[in-house]
Amino acid sequence: MQHFLPANPDKFAYTAVSPFKTISVSIVLAIALSGLTANAEPTYQLSADKQGWGDAGNADLTKVLRSSCDAIAQHLGETKLAEPIRVRHDAEGPITLFRRTVRGEIIVELSSRDLFWCQHAYQMAHEFCHVLCKFREGGRDNLWFEESLCELASMFALRSMADSWKTKPPYPNWKSYADSIRDYVADLEKKHSLPESQTAAAYYREHAEHLKKSPTDRLKNGTIALALLPHFEKHPQAWQSLRHLNSGRGKDNLPFSEHLKNWHDECPEKHRSFVKDLAGQLGIKF
Repeated sequence: MQHFLPANPDKFAYTAVSPFKTISVSIVLAIALSGLTANAEPTYQLSADKQGWGDAGNADLTKVLRSSCDAIAQHLGETKLAEPIRVRHDAEGPITLFRRTVRGEIIVELSSRDLFWCQHAYQMAHEFCHVLCKFREGGRDNLWFEESLCELASMFALRSMADSWKTKPPYPNWKSYADSIRDYVADLEKKHSLPESQTAAAYYREHAEHLKKSPTDRLKNGTIALALLPHFEKHPQAWQSLRHLNSGRGKDNLPFSEHLKNWHDECPEKHRSFVKDLAGQLGIKF
């Protein structure tokens, strides 16, 4: 087993065990559209650059990235992400850029390298969530909430992978790594658990001003994320609601309660109760 070294949390490099350091697979993979079934119209398109990933082969890397995205995409129903996603390595990542490639692709840059597959998956799910949210420039007062939802996406994806890989891993000989993914997630859960006897609403009230000023405080983002994670796992179809997070006045510097109300109002009727209940967990009522 190989252990991650502590790193800048803004790089999403957590101190945890990499479950796949010993994997060596060489399989030719045609980079095609990702889909949930052979007959389904693809939900999104993803390709990864071949260079810059160290020991990680492009075929295996792409399998892991797609497995991470599919954990969320399988719940999107008829929601389609029209713009293709181009993933490349950059040591300054992870980040999703506002600009596009000349072919109109969304650019996602990951800092993960080599055979640290859980780290690849964690970063990819976070950035996939930004894409799902229709990220755009604008006010930053409520950016912390989108960042927390994206941390939640990473936890959600890895927990899903830990289950799905027991029976349907990307390759048959990867089944045994499902338990290692679960161990990785357990380490994250330990790191981001709410203080004893504190609710998510109380935690938010205590840190509201700090989160507004420091929207990418990964420790606090992760704590909010873990507290809200059960709500998404109970209602996974609600991932579709994130398409409306930044709609309307979603990027205005509104009070947080109004930001959530805007999200609620921009959503289709079928998702409004989910948003209202989620707001309630943070002590926001409207």
